[in-house]
Amino acid sequence: MHRRPWGFWKPVWEVRDSKKLFWYVLGILILAMAIPYSIINQIIGNIGYSAFDPSTAYDQKIPFIAWSFFVYLSLYLYYPAAAWFGRTSNQRIREMFAFHQGLFVMTWVVFLIFIIIPTEIHIRDNIPLDVRNGEGFWGLWYGDLMHKTDMPYNAWPSLHVAQSLLIVLLLRKWEVIQNQTEVLVWICWVGLCISVLTTKQHFIFDLVTGLVAALITWKYLCIPAMSDSSSKEWLDAFPE
Repeated sequence: MHRRPWGFWKPVWEVRDSKKLFWYVLGILILAMAIPYSIINQIIGNIGYSAFDPSTAYDQKIPFIAWSFFVYLSLYLYYPAAAWFGRTSNQRIREMFAFHQGLFVMTWVVFLIFIIIPTEIHIRDNIPLDVRNGEGFWGLWYGDLMHKTDMPYNAWPSLHVAQSLLIVLLLRKWEVIQNQTEVLVWICWVGLCISVLTTKQHFIFDLVTGLVAALITWKYLCIPAMSDSSSKEWLDAFPE
């Protein structure tokens, strides 16, 4: 299914030489991932059910670092990077479509895990009470913004980790990042992974399972789909 061209890409193919392609891809990401994520998060959060507790003693020892909130938000730079650098040629655009199809399938499987086997991220209690109550500068970002819009569920596998890793691997495959740039991007990505722990948004278990989910998706979903994007079926769907 994910290796065949999906029809919802066709409307933008005719205007692929314009910036409409970039915005169309971002719009699809919002509809296919962001909105369902928020709906599931609110539903499961209001139910308040946790299937098991994956926390360890190490999760309690990891310090809360308030400023890592902004590193955590850097995830939202990865999505436009894939859409922007995927516009350089017709074949690159087909590969971008195929990559996102693999990304969507993984994300929707993770959504099912969020629903069927939810876990509560109960380590937010490690955040100072005044911050959780929305007091002061950091309280604005955590208590008033993050915690009111993102309930402590949708935990494992961490989509922050999985989706960002897939996009870094994509940019590396396209040779968008090389040499010093690649080193810098990997450092930023490691910082993002650390931030999911230091913001108390995830357990170590979530991070590890996010890594596993991304590597499996890259090998068995994204790479095969991108390889097929040069096939006759794809060329017929998105002709030169």
